[in-house]
Amino acid sequence: VLSFLLGCLNVINRTINFQATKYLGTNSGCLMNYIVASIASFCILVVYPDARFTIQDFSSAPVYLYLGGVFGVIAFFLNITSLQKLNLFQSGIMILIGQLIASFLLDFMFGYTFSITKIVGILILTIGVIYDAERHIDSYRERFEASKSVSMKVDLLDKINDDFYDV
Repeated sequence: VLSFLLGCLNVINRTINFQATKYLGTNSGCLMNYIVASIASFCILVVYPDARFTIQDFSSAPVYLYLGGVFGVIAFFLNITSLQKLNLFQSGIMILIGQLIASFLLDFMFGYTFSITKIVGILILTIGVIYDAERHIDSYRERFEASKSVSMKVDLLDKINDDFYDV
């Protein structure tokens, strides 16, 4: 249930943050997101009764654990950038495929077992996303080529922009 809720919140989060970048730009939007998230995290840390907050805890953690924040910023930036090229559904599927492949590889590296069904599932998802993207591109290409006038082509380009870049 928590994983399902996390998936729903991720989509809402991506949508809101993408809209914010329209006002602030990608870099400033990313910075704003992490400043607000840091403030919210600090508030939760202060309010949550079992939370520990000591400098010793932070200084005793191995340095590589701080890379989680770096990867988080990179992931956020790539996420927002992908929404400028893909619609929300396509972006979500591509993120899911990336997560599945990365999880599969990390499980393999750490000695967990894997099955052929996992590989087949990832391949089916990937083929479906590629097929969907190609279908949309071919449809727009055919309509563009069939357009007789410049104004019809401009209208179609506006429609393509609305379909692929607006969330």
